[in-house]
Amino acid sequence: RVPPWTTALITGASSGIGEALARNLAARGVHVILAARRLNLLKTIAMEIQRSGGQATALRLDVAKADLAAKTIAALDKKLGGIDLVIANAGVGIKENPSYGWQAVKKVADINYTGALATITTLLPAMVQRKQGHVVAISSLAGFTALPDAAGYSSPKAGLSRFMECLSLDLQNTGVSVSTVHVGFVKTPMVAQSTIPLPFLISAEAAAEYIVRRLIKKKREINFPKPMVVFVRLLSWLPFWVKKVVARQYWKNKVRG
Repeated sequence: RVPPWTTALITGASSGIGEALARNLAARGVHVILAARRLNLLKTIAMEIQRSGGQATALRLDVAKADLAAKTIAALDKKLGGIDLVIANAGVGIKENPSYGWQAVKKVADINYTGALATITTLLPAMVQRKQGHVVAISSLAGFTALPDAAGYSSPKAGLSRFMECLSLDLQNTGVSVSTVHVGFVKTPMVAQSTIPLPFLISAEAAAEYIVRRLIKKKREINFPKPMVVFVRLLSWLPFWVKKVVARQYWKNKVRG
């Protein structure tokens, strides 16, 4: 199906899912704005897209600096005459130890939650006024339930998903679509150094194709891969004492490792 958008802003587009989404959308005729901190890398990707016949623009954007990011996005929207697809994809994992320390939690929340909200909400009033637009948040299956060693990552994703759910209620009959993507493990630089098992790992290209096909249909929720969705759903239904047992075993194994 032909995409209903003309111009798409994608954060975190210098690698992983963001880059794959940009290439996928550009191949479908959408002008993609690749936004991230690594401008040189973005320019290389944009040039490759252009050589393949697509339209791409590189934009240096640090969503951790939310106010500045919002101003930059708003100015770009005016310059281009209206962005009709916004994908808040920029995200980081927790690298600090302990994972529940302030510095670890703050860094992730600034990007994965506050930065995502700045990306999504900046253009919403203009989209509603134009009666056209689509906002997308790349969340995570990790936001479905409490997990050991994941408070700083899981909670911003859970908050982002709830925010998008509220938006879906608020933006009814405005012409603006809302989609939330809950994805499992994708082969990206963020998980490249992971020391934990990565079940049902899929490529960024496969993830992008799955996402775009469903965005074209304006799906409110896009959850995959299915076996991982089922597993996490079941985990969320377990009594909390069972989760505590699992967590104790996790920490024992981590200490031994």
